Amino acid sequence: MNINLPYIDRIWRASGEVRIDEPLTPEEAFKRLDPLFQTPGTSYAVEGDTLHYSKHNPAAQDKLATFTSGALRVEQASDGTSRLLFHVRSTALLLCFLAPLLFLGFAQLMVTINGWEKASPEAIESVEKKDKDKDTPKAKRELHPIDKFLGAPEPDDPAKKKDRKKDEVKEKFPPTRAYVLAGLFFLIYLVGRVLEPWLLKRTFRAALVGTLEESAINVVQQEPATGTRPEAC
Repeated sequence: MNINLPYIDRIWRASGEVRIDEPLTPEEAFKRLDPLFQTPGTSYAVEGDTLHYSKHNPAAQDKLATFTSGALRVEQASDGTSRLLFHVRSTALLLCFLAPLLFLGFAQLMVTINGWEKASPEAIESVEKKDKDKDTPKAKRELHPIDKFLGAPEPDDPAKKKDRKKDEVKEKFPPTRAYVLAGLFFLIYLVGRVLEPWLLKRTFRAALVGTLEESAINVVQQEPATGTRPEAC
């Protein structure tokens, strides 16, 4: 059963087209794209004008490493041009989208644990006991008039100092790092969602249009050097 969820599919899927000025048959287009699929862990099949491919654990150097599966279709327009339609899926984009949700969950868990710690009678009793052992209740000391005239700071209120100690002791799991990581992964996802489809279109266009230039360069590089050997005297 196929479930169509267009708004959710956009999270990790990308679609688009690459226009080609010259008329290409599907066989010619797929022949030019063939080097992109001649990589370890890649399998593909051609059915008429459509190519389906899938990549398992692609290498970082693979130009299609971000989009691990998809379909390509070649169409010919009435004006003599061709176009390549692609619909691809990316596991990396899906993971980058889910990572912020995971870290936000960790942050919420930390906030909940900190709340439980603050509300725990045992924790409150232990903090009060430590305060009684270390600091006996004292009245707030008053500064000498000369010290006030010289601008000396007021001494801390013992009650406020006690409350501040409780807050510091009970904050065992600060969630700041989890929030930072969630924001970082969300930024990575936004950049990748825009940049990666653009890079994919550029890769397809270079493979479809630049084949003749690459072959000419390879022929020049593979041509053996010629020369004359001096005769022995």
